[in-house]
Parts: sequence; structure tokens; C-alpha cells
Amino acid sequence: MAVLTIESFPGRAALPPPDAVTWPRGMAVASTDPATLFEICRPEVNLAIWHRQLPQRLGAALRPLLMAAPFTAVAEGEIDAALVTLAGKLPATPPLELMFDLQDLATAFAAIAATQGVVSIRLEAITGRGCHRWHADAVGLRLLCTYRGLGTEWLARPGGAGTARALAPDRSAPIASAQMPAGSAAILKGEGHPGNAGAGCIHRAPPAGTGARARLLLCIDEPGRIPLDD
Repeated sequence: MAVLTIESFPGRAALPPPDAVTWPRGMAVASTDPATLFEICRPEVNLAIWHRQLPQRLGAALRPLLMAAPFTAVAEGEIDAALVTLAGKLPATPPLELMFDLQDLATAFAAIAATQGVVSIRLEAITGRGCHRWHADAVGLRLLCTYRGLGTEWLARPGGAGTARALAPDRSAPIASAQMPAGSAAILKGEGHPGNAGAGCIHRAPPAGTGARARLLLCIDEPGRIPLDD
């Protein structure tokens, strides 16, 4: 599989000042530069988004997986081994382009989260509402990428999980939010990251809508964070 060359990413000190939206104890940074993901290492950043365009051919190649929705496949271990396990749990053969991209993102995440090359990977095709309530994850760092469908919504609000619990669970009261574009890769800082209690990134799944097609979502976590299925 193709491997992301971590050495090609500049050091944090060499990064240009990113575009940012700020709030107390939190900052969201976004750029078309993949090195933007490393900005999550800064104490004041709790969301880093790498805006990118997926190859058009990947969309057609994902159809067999999407036709098998809903499903959830989870694997944990060293990246190559975890991907082999993950592919074996999927209801259809995944396209090579997808597997290459999963490896690239997992390699970058493992370097950023300092997991010694071990990750938990979840790939799921969601046909319902998913995690539709506003929440902040009880993890350290988490990478999300929506390959098909609407991207994750997030709020530029302080307060982490406490603030999220106070928000209306439904969508009757509009809340100003932003949305990650499909294809973009984002690393979110959760409540479990050292020193980040009360400042986790608030987010939720987008509305499914009537007759909505399956949403294909990738989640990469530090090892031990995602319960594995049998």
C-alpha cells in the first residue's frame, strides 16, 4: 500500500499562520495543506481540518460498499494488520483507492497522536441519524473523514461536553454551526486529551433527511478507545 511520507510535513515551527476561528480555550484551523493536521498538537487548537478533494473515480468504486449499508467494521492494531482485518470484515471488497487513503490517514494520525503505529479504525455506512446530538467525545484525539454524504457538523463554542449536554437534542432550534466538507480529513481533540477537559470539540452527525443515501464515515482513534466487535 502507498504510505504517507511523514517527513514531508514541515515542523510545527515552520508552519505558516493558519486561517482560524477562535474562542476561549479552543481554535479551529483549516487549510488545503495536509500539514494542517499537525496543528492539533497546539494546546489552543481543538479541531484541525485538511480540506481536500477525493478522486472522482473513488465515488463510483464505493458503490458496492454503499449498497451493503448499513454496516460497521472495526479493527485495531498496527496499521497494515488492522487494515487487513478491517477489509475482511467489510460486506463488499473495498476499492484499492480507499485502502490506500485509509493507510495514509492512519499513518498521519499515528504520527500526530504518537501511538507507535497502532490505531483503532472504524469504517461504517450509516443510513440513520448517527450521533445526532451535540457532544464532545471522551477520547484524546480522533480523526474523522466522510467519504460519502454530508460531513460532520461542529460548533465554535466553549465548554466542551458540558455545553453540548445543555443544547437541544433535536433540530427545532437552529444553532449556528459549520460543516466539514465530504472528503476532508479532520482531527478533533476530545475531553480525554491531557489538559483538555471541558474544552472538547462539540460536534454531531448531520441530518439524514428523507430518503437520504448512506453516509460512509471513517473514524480513527488511539488504541483502546473503540470497543471491538466479535
